[in-house]
Amino acid sequence: MLPEEILHVIVKYIISNPVILESELFELHWKHSRTRLLPLSLVNHQFRRICMPFLFAYVEIRGAYGDLKKLRDWCASSKPFALSIRSIDYYCYSLEHIDILHHLLHFLTNLSQIILNDGGYLDVPLLNIISQHPVQSVVVASWKSLASSYLNQLGPCSLSKITLDSMKLLTESIEHNFVNRLQCGMQIRCLTVPPKMLVPAPNSFSNCKFTGLCELELWLSLTPEVSWLPTFIDNHPLLERIRFSITCVQWNVVPFILPFLETIVEEGLIDTVEIKAFSIARNSSTALPPSTDSLHGWHVASLWFCISKWSSGRLLDLAHSFFPQISMLSIEAPLPDTDCASMVRL
Repeated sequence: MLPEEILHVIVKYIISNPVILESELFELHWKHSRTRLLPLSLVNHQFRRICMPFLFAYVEIRGAYGDLKKLRDWCASSKPFALSIRSIDYYCYSLEHIDILHHLLHFLTNLSQIILNDGGYLDVPLLNIISQHPVQSVVVASWKSLASSYLNQLGPCSLSKITLDSMKLLTESIEHNFVNRLQCGMQIRCLTVPPKMLVPAPNSFSNCKFTGLCELELWLSLTPEVSWLPTFIDNHPLLERIRFSITCVQWNVVPFILPFLETIVEEGLIDTVEIKAFSIARNSSTALPPSTDSLHGWHVASLWFCISKWSSGRLLDLAHSFFPQISMLSIEAPLPDTDCASMVRL
């Protein structure tokens, strides 16, 4: 048997490397770690002991008062169990749970994340409890989770622990309401922006700063205007991925894939493919320089296109050549005679 310190290193490696193709959601890290550790924990008593704290790092609470009380009682009777909990996925929070939740959080001193799922709403009593607890992040599903009537009771840092998981910035009214929450410290992980919010350029969206922003999805119009993007990236150092999507776009005016498009035009393949979306990812903390023609610090990470004619796999050869760091390739082949087997062999 290996020395125990090496076994600890093995377990820590497993929990720090969940295999998730797309960008990791907040709740997935500990949840997937538990799934991967369970077989290892059954090897022998030693592995069981080493894995035990991580097996209970992620806990779901479905909202029933009785379940919440049981969890509180277990944490009160077992300090090691309470200390192992790092992330709580909480469904159906209501104000009547506030006292028992307060008691529960008293035992969860290592808690780093609370996820309010299934339409859970923030209220001032819950915000007060959160502010007094060392938990680092509270993830909510909707910007409406906090009613506008509460905003006048909050200071500039009152929502500093609150992170909105994702949001579609569909109208200027939604943008205005969300900006009011940003001014109270709320952060956002993923933002989707439709074409009408991107014109004219510069626009109100491109001048905003979204604290904590990691992912951005842009629904582009027929003739997209993205000259503002380098400055936007500079203003968001945590931004790691940008997805460009919509059909019937003049892709030749979009940066990052222009050399690929020019080549398929030169080879007469442009009529055999329709690009529907692609994403870019940051290589490092280096910000994009002020030139939309530059790929410095970024690479194409995913590509989605529809093939109307197979062309002996030449499109795949070109995609691999131009985008060697691509991690996801989505292909639609609507024609029944498309040779999918040859695609797999490639």
